[in-house]
Amino acid sequence: MSKKNKLKKPPIATVIAPIVAIPMDSDAPNAAFPMVSPTPKWVYGCIACLILLLYAPSLGGDYVLDDKIVITNNQFTQQGFSGIADIFAHESFRGYFGEQKNLIEGDRYRPLSIATFALEIGLFGKNNPGLSHFINILLYLFSCILLFRVTKQLFQTVLPPKQVHTIALLATLFFAMHPLHVEAVANIKGRDEICTFLALLFSLQYTFAWGKFQKPFHLYILFCLFLLALLSKESALPFLVILPMTLYFFTETPLKHIWKLMIPLIGATMVYLLIRIQIIGYVLNPDGKVITDLMNNPFYGMSFFQKTATIFYTLGMYLKLHILPHPLTHDYYPYQIPIVDWSHFGSILAFLIHLGLGVFVLYGWRNKNIYAYCALFYLATMSIVSNLFVSVGTFMNERFAYQASWAFCLALSYALNQYLIQKEGRFKPIIGYMIAGIFIAGFAWKTGTRVPDWKDNRTLNLSALKNSPNSARSNLFYAVDLWEKRFLPNHAIMPSVQKKALLDSMMPYFNRSLSILPKYNSALKMLAGIASEYHKLDNDYDALLNRFYQVNRNGYEPFVETYLKYLNPRVDPANAPKLAAFYEKNIILYRDTLQQAGQMRIYDSLRLQMRRF
Repeated sequence: MSKKNKLKKPPIATVIAPIVAIPMDSDAPNAAFPMVSPTPKWVYGCIACLILLLYAPSLGGDYVLDDKIVITNNQFTQQGFSGIADIFAHESFRGYFGEQKNLIEGDRYRPLSIATFALEIGLFGKNNPGLSHFINILLYLFSCILLFRVTKQLFQTVLPPKQVHTIALLATLFFAMHPLHVEAVANIKGRDEICTFLALLFSLQYTFAWGKFQKPFHLYILFCLFLLALLSKESALPFLVILPMTLYFFTETPLKHIWKLMIPLIGATMVYLLIRIQIIGYVLNPDGKVITDLMNNPFYGMSFFQKTATIFYTLGMYLKLHILPHPLTHDYYPYQIPIVDWSHFGSILAFLIHLGLGVFVLYGWRNKNIYAYCALFYLATMSIVSNLFVSVGTFMNERFAYQASWAFCLALSYALNQYLIQKEGRFKPIIGYMIAGIFIAGFAWKTGTRVPDWKDNRTLNLSALKNSPNSARSNLFYAVDLWEKRFLPNHAIMPSVQKKALLDSMMPYFNRSLSILPKYNSALKMLAGIASEYHKLDNDYDALLNRFYQVNRNGYEPFVETYLKYLNPRVDPANAPKLAAFYEKNIILYRDTLQQAGQMRIYDSLRLQMRRF
């Protein structure tokens, strides 16, 4: 033993070292991990260079979307090291809102990835998006290299070494280049997906180690790794099935040892759920509360048949994007994904395909069919984000397919190898490599053109407006970006003509947003603000009251009292009758609604204002 190995390590290093210090290519007879044939270092170098080349543009990117929830406006994250305890002690949105709001079914408890942002701030100072993007890229790079090793382990006992290398390299390149991963890598908040999958890949390493050596130490490490994966994101749960099934499909491990593997996995799951319930207070919803905000529960108001048909239509979209990832968008909010029923061909086809995959898993179970394993992996990882069992708060997101995409990449690389590349003859291997090259080049091109969309909110909103024209959210966000970035900073010095032109340019997007979702409170609130700015320019009292009434008609609760404060100080005697008529219309509009909602204070205030004028 070398002097270096004799050095005394601190306790934390003693625990962590066995988890992370996995040799890339170990073929020693007494290795702690199953043997994997050595790989030339240039292979890892090529994978790393391709990823760095594709994702380098994101290094100049800013914070976007939910980055403000987990980083820039999160009071716990912004405290650096001192905020980590609070991150683990509270629901994941608490640091942003200041309280637990129960906006999404089950809320969220994903402290580990958020804690990495606090670590960044503690080590390097506040709000450095370039550094955060760089860390995302490095984690993605490392996960792809680890994925290459794990894929080699899958096939090392069932195929010749040359075929093992071919399948592993192609599957890794398909995965590394796949455009569906841009949202997870180029969006800083997407680190939760990368961290989860990275911990799961390490879990697969120790699953193989247990299958070969049956050392209790491997089960202890597996418990820790699976708990880390769950603390990163609850989407790790399907690996309760996937990890033991991987051992079953690819090794001759006795069933009694596979069953023992479940002990640390179930144990880690129970610990996670107990912590989650202790922190959040419940599993899914408190007292059966239904989320009525369509931006957090897009299925609200649908019938059972509409909901299930729309879910399978969405699952069909996921399948299509794995093969043909175009167009891509971050915005699948209402109603970019349309409401459909079971008369829609897309829903029927997607249902039949997924049913067929399920039947195929059962059919290929006994003979350990590789495609059956891929189907099982895909169905299991998609189940938790499908909205069939638990609402994820939106119709779909491309990052939700991050784990499932490996099943597609693995099946594609295995099929190319089995039916073309490893076949004898002059043309079949060439055709196989050509098809693989087309996929890799196509994925790389699409990824390279997609990454710049994530530069900042403006570029992202422009992309969403193009690819999600039927989303109320994408139209609103584009208009809000104009409001916040161009109008508000300059309105004090901007000429009236220019102000009006800018307001006129926003209005079509607010109107489009409300035509899609008439009761969209965020859009209604912005429309009220636009109405006030128009009034300051033209003093058109009739237009102001008409716009306010349009807002009130669709979303009374947030706005009524705000309007009372705005209108009353600005009224002159000539306009008093108009204001009285406005209040009377609103009293008629709200009479039953306000009384049923228990908002009698607002109702009485409206009546008082009407009498005043």
